[in-house]
Amino acid sequence: MRFTKFIALAAFVAAALFSVQSVHAQAVVDKNRSYFSPDQQFGIGFNSKGGTIQYALGPAFHIGINLNLDFHKDSAASNTYYNFGPYAKFIFSGDVIKPYVYAALGLVQPSTGSVTIGSTTAVDLPKAEVRIILAAGAEHFFNQNVGLYGHVNLVDAKLSPTPSTTEFGLQGAAVGVEFFF
Repeated sequence: MRFTKFIALAAFVAAALFSVQSVHAQAVVDKNRSYFSPDQQFGIGFNSKGGTIQYALGPAFHIGINLNLDFHKDSAASNTYYNFGPYAKFIFSGDVIKPYVYAALGLVQPSTGSVTIGSTTAVDLPKAEVRIILAAGAEHFFNQNVGLYGHVNLVDAKLSPTPSTTEFGLQGAAVGVEFFF
């Protein structure tokens, strides 16, 4: 009787030890660092406002340059602005759809201006604006090379020329696709 209890105890301990080793051997997968997020890859993107060139520093952090043709409604200038500048995007953990926050600094050049030709030639160009955009959105990666995204601009701060303004709320949106190589 004692021998069968000893065998049962030895079998239980052996099973427990093998279980602990197999549990330890399983890899821990962070969903944000899965193979669906680009990692250390260059890419290009196209969205409803223009294009982007970006680099994925890691699965959760992308930096890039906006090459946008923005359509703003401003009575002092034309509706079309050219917006060039850096941006950063931090992607949170997620499964199929990953939320992100987005910040962009843009040098915005209104497309209006005039040229006067006569006894003297004068070129009157509007002053460039410096803007900061903060947005929130979500992205779905079909694989490590293709992502579909959309975000809503929540803060639009115009820093120059004077007067400086800051607008809060829904300040426009962008939807687009990114390709990583």
